Amino acid sequence: MYRFRLSSDQVQLELVANGNSALLPFQVIGPTTEVAFLEELIEESLGSLTLNPRELFGFLGSDPWVKGAFQAPQVVEGDLNAAASTETSFQRQTLGRKLEQAGVLDIEELEQLLVDYRPFAETQRFGEFLRLNLQVPPQMLDLLLNPALFDEQGFNEKRLGERLVEMGCITPEQLDQALDLQRSKGGRVGELLAELGFISTTTARFFSLAKVNEKGQIDYQAG
Repeated sequence: MYRFRLSSDQVQLELVANGNSALLPFQVIGPTTEVAFLEELIEESLGSLTLNPRELFGFLGSDPWVKGAFQAPQVVEGDLNAAASTETSFQRQTLGRKLEQAGVLDIEELEQLLVDYRPFAETQRFGEFLRLNLQVPPQMLDLLLNPALFDEQGFNEKRLGERLVEMGCITPEQLDQALDLQRSKGGRVGELLAELGFISTTTARFFSLAKVNEKGQIDYQAG
């Protein structure tokens, strides 16, 4: 069994899970408003409340919004050293980290957006903030937050250029320009789009390799 405690001057929450497997379903216990806030934050950032205990505890100790609302998390019960470790998948990254790995934001842009977001953290999720402020193409946010929807639309079968146009990363005209260049000099479309300055090489790699798996999650290993 694992029990983690988050405390502030006003409230105390506990995250509880039974079992010793690599992934455990955690339940948040405490006042309704704070429980809903933390559950939504964890699900948006890590994709689920079924998590590796060590991974969850690390998130609670490092997430800026958790740190802004609570003191450092405590292990009330359970041995984190004995918790089975699992390789951190793309799906379990925070939304900001996903956007960075996809080449949509660089680290400096992400850090500035997190600073800008802080005054709204109690009323908006980070994804809502980005959507309302048009900082990221809405299609990109939809893909990262609800990849199963794109699986239904045949995401895995689409070519790189089609994916990039659909995500709002490039225009159809920019794709045509890259395809014309490919016909004249050869090369990969993603590399040519980056060479033309339309996308970053990171974005080209992400959309070349990312797949939606049978669980409706994104499979991707950053290089």
